[in-house]
Amino acid sequence: MQSLLNDPAYGHKLRQAYGEVSRVSSRLWPGLWPDDSVPRDTPRSRIMLGAVPKEEVRIPAVSETTHVKADDLVVVIDTAGSSHTSYDILGVLTGREVMGLDHVTRKVARVVSTTAKTISVVAVPTPADGWECELANFAEQAYDFIPTTLTLKTKTRRIGRLGTVEEIRQRIREHALYDEWKQAYENAKDVQRGVQEEALKRQADEARRQEALLKIGDVVNRAVGFDLFCLDTQGQVVFSYHRRFLQDARNLRVHLAGLHALGKFTDDEYDLVRDQLAIAGLLPARQ
Repeated sequence: MQSLLNDPAYGHKLRQAYGEVSRVSSRLWPGLWPDDSVPRDTPRSRIMLGAVPKEEVRIPAVSETTHVKADDLVVVIDTAGSSHTSYDILGVLTGREVMGLDHVTRKVARVVSTTAKTISVVAVPTPADGWECELANFAEQAYDFIPTTLTLKTKTRRIGRLGTVEEIRQRIREHALYDEWKQAYENAKDVQRGVQEEALKRQADEARRQEALLKIGDVVNRAVGFDLFCLDTQGQVVFSYHRRFLQDARNLRVHLAGLHALGKFTDDEYDLVRDQLAIAGLLPARQ
């Protein structure tokens, strides 16, 4: 799909569709997490104000493995190398602030299993990872084939419980922007399918074109006395750069007819050349 994004024929259409999904999901995602009305510019300004949020708008810290179970969703935050190591993120910020915090390593993960001292998780895509995050079935896909085993608390890592998978999905479905996101997502999928079908058709057409030109390249080159058709650096048959005037279908048809009249082609070769050039889209089909 990356190659299609870089293709001038399809890239703009794909980026426009993907961008609309990202635009809506980037507005929907913060609204899933609890917040309060304390005025602040940044999480650090809240801390300087000493305005610790109430418990109901914070993400509960996972300090014991009994605090989570399989199919719970957690946020795993590592503040190593950031300015946030000096305070307990989950204790002094709202859920929305935590989920939007910059300069930290953060991932949302689905709990697979727990032991007395560790939890095993698989990371799941979020809207921050791209438009393909399917919110309707959030956390169904995972980045990891093999779960990661985590100890609960290190010097720089904190783990917070977001809720069960179904609770978060329900929150997503109830969000005011969900229908808008769903429409944009389905449209992007339709655009993607359409582009892939167009690209496959174009690829098949080009394969037929190449096959046709390969059949007649030597015949035509011999008749005209120079390499009208040659191979480029990719091994594709192309017109000689210096014979552009023959790329005009009318000029090419007249030139080939003249060569046939001069006996440069047999009748069978002339018919073959015209038929294959028609397949290649360089001449109209014979009547």
